[in-house]
Amino acid sequence: MLLDASDVSLLLIDVQEKLFNKIHNNQSILKNILVILESSSKLGLPIIYTEQYPKGLGHTIFQLQNSLERSQMYTKKFEKTSFSCFPSKENKNKNKYIKTQQVLVAGIETHICVLQTAIDLQSSGFKVFILEDCVGSREEKSKCLALKRARSAGISIVNTEMALFELLRDSKHKYFKNLSSLIK
Repeated sequence: MLLDASDVSLLLIDVQEKLFNKIHNNQSILKNILVILESSSKLGLPIIYTEQYPKGLGHTIFQLQNSLERSQMYTKKFEKTSFSCFPSKENKNKNKYIKTQQVLVAGIETHICVLQTAIDLQSSGFKVFILEDCVGSREEKSKCLALKRARSAGISIVNTEMALFELLRDSKHKYFKNLSSLIK
């Protein structure tokens, strides 16, 4: 199944101040998150972002704040204490924040909050796509194990470039030149 720009939301999970610098390969992850945020904003995709217990872990990193603020009309934020953004027994946040059938997931940590959220969304009937180059863990092996588990649960693993070109679908798309230049 391909991503459908008319029916997908971007979910950015817990990219917060006190944890981000400890994430393996964090600068590459940040670069790719900025690309997918810019693309999502330009394409008018709904963007949901979360913060895990911000009193302890701080707020979303400064580098992402500008992109999120520019996307303000498409952006919703909520704070949480559960590791999953949408625990399987709780429907209130799912129904409040996600209005699409497909969910594109980025954030940290892959083996905890990203994985639990992805599995809970998949179990609730959503089509979930994890952006492999937009997620991270403190240890690379934890990320790899989480992606392997997600794949075995039927969750699609994609990268930023795959997602972008699936969302655009055609080189004649009005944002093709602008957005494809972000990849280079």
